Amino acid sequence: MNRHQLPNDSPYSESQYAWLSGFFAGLHSQLVSNTNNQTQSAHTVHILYGSQTGTAESLARDVAKSAKAYGLNPIIKSMDEVDAGALAKIDTLLIVTSTYGDGEMPDNAQVLWTEVSGDAMPKLAQLQFAILALGDTSYDLFCQAGIDWDNRLEQLGAKRLHARVDCDVEYEELAQKWMQTVIPSLAGSHAAVITAEDTKDVSQYNRKNPFPAKLLINRLLTSENSSKETRHYEISIAGSGLSYEAGDALCVVAANCPKLVAEILKAINAQGNEFEHALRKQFEIKLPSKELLKEIAVRSGNKELARVLKDKEALSNYLWGRDILDLLLQNPTATFSADEFLALLKPLQHRAYSISSSGKAHPETVHLTVASVRYDAFDRHHKGVCSTFLADLTDESTEVRCFFTPNKVFRVPDNNDLPMIMVGPGTGIAPFRAFLQERQVRGAKGKNWLFFGDRNAATDFIYRDELEVMGKSGLLTRLDLAFSRDQAEKVYVQDKMREHGAELFGWIEAGGYFFVCGDAYHMAKDVDKALHDVIAVHGNKTEQQAIDYLNLLKKDKRYVRDVY
Repeated sequence: MNRHQLPNDSPYSESQYAWLSGFFAGLHSQLVSNTNNQTQSAHTVHILYGSQTGTAESLARDVAKSAKAYGLNPIIKSMDEVDAGALAKIDTLLIVTSTYGDGEMPDNAQVLWTEVSGDAMPKLAQLQFAILALGDTSYDLFCQAGIDWDNRLEQLGAKRLHARVDCDVEYEELAQKWMQTVIPSLAGSHAAVITAEDTKDVSQYNRKNPFPAKLLINRLLTSENSSKETRHYEISIAGSGLSYEAGDALCVVAANCPKLVAEILKAINAQGNEFEHALRKQFEIKLPSKELLKEIAVRSGNKELARVLKDKEALSNYLWGRDILDLLLQNPTATFSADEFLALLKPLQHRAYSISSSGKAHPETVHLTVASVRYDAFDRHHKGVCSTFLADLTDESTEVRCFFTPNKVFRVPDNNDLPMIMVGPGTGIAPFRAFLQERQVRGAKGKNWLFFGDRNAATDFIYRDELEVMGKSGLLTRLDLAFSRDQAEKVYVQDKMREHGAELFGWIEAGGYFFVCGDAYHMAKDVDKALHDVIAVHGNKTEQQAIDYLNLLKKDKRYVRDVY
């Protein structure tokens, strides 16, 4: 500290100023030394996340905040930012991972998992670890990615710090308990005291407190005589303080159809406003839980249902098109009291939709592109929960309770000059409409190529007018269309990719980003295979070289998927 840092009218002599200067300089040095010592002695904790939609990433960041609050030194990374060699040098590891598809690793974890699960992976005797797994008990392979990591690390000789915790869709409480056990144990006896709130982002509106938005626009996109119904929605978030980025998802908390509620109450011979409200707002009444299925099988003596419950594929086929009401009507001898019935239901979950607008272009509204689920089966008309809540049960006076889920990987490239390739058939076009709006707002010069398709051009070419305007303006450099039923032989987006493979590979070689949105089980797998083939053929690569090339694209976050 020098004299000029003291007030000009300080009543000190020159010798007193000199003494004070030395005193404060020494004090400052001691403080710096103490800070450096604390930083150097802080135990480093590596936090890796495997995330498909952003939930596991967000939770991993909460874990990092908690670790920092306890005096630890957290290093947080996506699994695609680490290779097997780096993993072998880590001594303390916390993993937060979701499970994607049919028990698979999330996209950003696949490359690392392939290395770690291979025979060449060295032992990890120096490693201590704990795993927090996210999943959904309505799927057979619940939290399978977390289970696989847990088993593999144990096989490699790593020491488990804490038993793996498997979280269902209501994950907050279990995740918080896991953090409050694992983090203090790593920090030791001198840990600070934190509360659950210390690890959460301060936000007025979130999953536990959705924003009561208003629906401004509900517009049919497909023609009246289309074989499907796709709608465009615009929802106001004015006054919420919320914001979003192109690539994020909007989660909508729907209410169940009143008619379906009434029919279920009749089927179980129950009545009362309390039960009606519970079925309308609180419980999933379309998809049966495994517990409900087992009870129906036992109470009805339905041997076929009891048999298929033992076979995953047979059960899936049996349940195709069936909902809870179908099962109750088909098994009338399976009787339940209202309380017994409610106890066998799962909580009603929000539905997540890829946003079809850019937050920069539309800061006070959020746009959705949603296919209404409607079909006839088992002598009844069936409807999707949220898609028809928006289509049929919502008007300007209805609250659309919603919140945002960020997807920090599924983003328009930061470099506005790089090419962007987008594959989005059907409602998969949603985020790419947002991407194109984002590019326009930014004044980006990079080329944009969209692969889009559906059943018939005459009835299902959604956003046609907008896309044609984008094409004429030069924003949309190239549009390739695949309408599967407009010719004798069906044509899909993956066929168009192969047809124009040379140019597609050229765009990728020029630094292009490749994005996919849509059905995970069929389309996304077919597109992945087509991309692999394009790279192998037009890059003149062997099978393994093509795989390595694709893996590098994933690692560089230039091949990213938003699939469901």
